[in-house]
Amino acid sequence: MTLLDASAPTPTRSHKARLLGVVALAVAAGAMLLPSGFFPLGVRDELVVRALSVTLLAFAALLLITGLPGNEQGISRWRLGPWYLLWSGLAFGLASLTWLGPQTGSATRIALPSVVEGLGVLGLGIVAWTAGYVLGPPRGLRDAARSGLSTVLRGTGTTVRGGLLPWAFYAVGSAARLTGALLTNRFGYVGDPSELVTSANAYSQLLSLLSTFALFGIAAAAYRVFNPAIRSGNITLWTLVAAEVAVGAVAGSKGAVLLALAAVLIPYGALRGRMPLKTLLIGAVLFLWIAVPFNDAYRQAVRGDVNLTPSEAVTAAPQILTDTMTAKSPVETVGDSAESMLRRVREIDSIAIITQLTPETIAYRSPWEFAVAPAVGLVPRVIWPDKPIFANGYEFYQEYYGGSRTTYTSTAITGLGDLYRHGGLWTVAAGMIMLGVGCRLFDLVIRPEADPRALCFTICFLPVVVKSEIDIGLLLTGIPGGILVAVVGARLICRRSPITAEESR
Repeated sequence: MTLLDASAPTPTRSHKARLLGVVALAVAAGAMLLPSGFFPLGVRDELVVRALSVTLLAFAALLLITGLPGNEQGISRWRLGPWYLLWSGLAFGLASLTWLGPQTGSATRIALPSVVEGLGVLGLGIVAWTAGYVLGPPRGLRDAARSGLSTVLRGTGTTVRGGLLPWAFYAVGSAARLTGALLTNRFGYVGDPSELVTSANAYSQLLSLLSTFALFGIAAAAYRVFNPAIRSGNITLWTLVAAEVAVGAVAGSKGAVLLALAAVLIPYGALRGRMPLKTLLIGAVLFLWIAVPFNDAYRQAVRGDVNLTPSEAVTAAPQILTDTMTAKSPVETVGDSAESMLRRVREIDSIAIITQLTPETIAYRSPWEFAVAPAVGLVPRVIWPDKPIFANGYEFYQEYYGGSRTTYTSTAITGLGDLYRHGGLWTVAAGMIMLGVGCRLFDLVIRPEADPRALCFTICFLPVVVKSEIDIGLLLTGIPGGILVAVVGARLICRRSPITAEESR
């Protein structure tokens, strides 16, 4: 048994037209760099040229890989590769143009020429990643992955369970989060942040994995609503979404709101092969008008002169929401939030500060750290009490930005930046090729449109890989746990099916 049928649909546009589009975008990306080769440009002009060039390069790569078999609807079907390139073009490339304005906070420690150099590293990374994705994994590895998934999912079918399943999943996830909050007196952004980098316990990893079931519950409800053969459970779906949005608001996490939205959109795209653009536009306006300003004000309140406890934060949330919605006009609020979010998603900063300081000031780290990361992730803390605390973003802020140990701020390292600090351009090239191969393997095997069990794997890995804020070591460390929780969710989300004589051999 294989997890799904990997046969490709008929392409919707000619290969020739697509290839011409790829060549045109790639030539335009290269042509933008030509002026700097003939006469010197100012650093700000060079930044604009490189930012636009790498953005075009990312979109050329996106057009190329969405022409590969099975990827024709890669964005709406939530393929890992297309979404990775789309996010790279926007968050790493286009968002870098915000460097033309005044900078505040830790960004003031980054020199503008380092941003230009970082964009050059990004261009290399995009080319290497695309090469790895197009080449793909060896057939033997692909077959082994399909065989492995078939083995761990044996005995389950592709029929989603009844209407109580989403509630049961969401209850498990909520219970895990509530237990964690009671045991640590922390909930998301709320609570004493120092404990996150000074102590750890045996149950935190397990509770974190179990909390993912809340998203599985939303995805299962969405699948039942959007499946033409079922079409039931609207009340369940939107009740769970509303609950998750409220939980994310109390936790001080904009990401929780976006993950809840993704848990709805992934089944929608899998079943219908398109995105609800009008609904998404309305949702984006509401997100910028309400969620972003509330989140900013709420975080300032819960971590002011005195850190609020979770119960105190819940009590304060309604008044903070009222104040933020009435402080400015909706149009002004949306404009301010859009600018804030563009700066927030800008990912070039970490690559820039790393190229600025490595290896001249901070020596390269050993690439062998990557080799041991998955093994570290396999061992639970209950067995290894002295297992390291993975506060990588906090430590990165101290090392590269010179932050105080009492400033509990976590800075995105990014996978690309982490590869550079482990050996420079050669490590970037080799690592991005391997990352591209891994993404292609995932997209070849995990197809939610053909098998609802694949939803659990997509929800576990797509946000982490696409957003690419965490370092490679932490990404590799989290793979075993992610696979484990995805397998458990996949086995539970669908009804059992009898094992045939052929499967039992």
